[in-house]
Formats: sequence, C-alpha cells, structure tokens
Amino acid sequence: MIRSLAIDESGFVVSAELTLIITLVFTSVAVGIAVVRDAMVTELNDVSEMIGVVSQSYNVTGLRKPKNTGKPHGECSGFGFNVHQDVCDCQPVQFPEVCGKNDPSGTGVDEGKS
Repeated sequence: MIRSLAIDESGFVVSAELTLIITLVFTSVAVGIAVVRDAMVTELNDVSEMIGVVSQSYNVTGLRKPKNTGKPHGECSGFGFNVHQDVCDCQPVQFPEVCGKNDPSGTGVDEGKS
C-alpha cells in the first residue's frame, strides 16, 4: 500500500495547476488594488488642492435707511475678512491652453476652434 501511494502521482498535476492559478490570481488582485489605491490618492490630492485654492475672503457692505428728515433711520456698518496667502497654502491651479491640431479632412475646421 505504501509503495502504491509513493508511485501514484495522479493528483499532482491538478494541485500544481491550482497552485499556479491561485498565485496568478493573487498577484493580479494585488496589482489591481495598488492601481486603485494610486488613482484614489491622486484624486484625493486633486480635491485637497482645490479646497486649498478656495479664497476665504469676504466683505459685506453696510446698510443705511434714511428718514425723510435726512437723519439716518437705522444703519449697520460693513465688515469683512481678507485672507492672505500663507506658506502652506496651495498654489493656484493653472489650466494650460490646449491647441488643436490641423484637420486632415480638408473641411478647414481645426480641433479646439469653434
């Protein structure tokens, strides 16, 4: 019986193939998760830069309601806050100008132009 078990290799090929398939699937999933992670980090970085670019300055003008006699009936002075750029503030987002390429169809309309 021990001799027949030592000679028998009928399940070896199946287990080796299964091990190879599981290894390939695992490495593919690991690479896919890494790509998704990198894409999410890039998008969250874009969102944080956009939030950092938002100006938090505000100004409210004052109000005055005069009476018929010329004296003010009621008034409220204006107020505001002007934020100044700090060292840690994000740089403003710059959009590059995209130039179209020549239209090879002969219609005379270039891309990027309306």
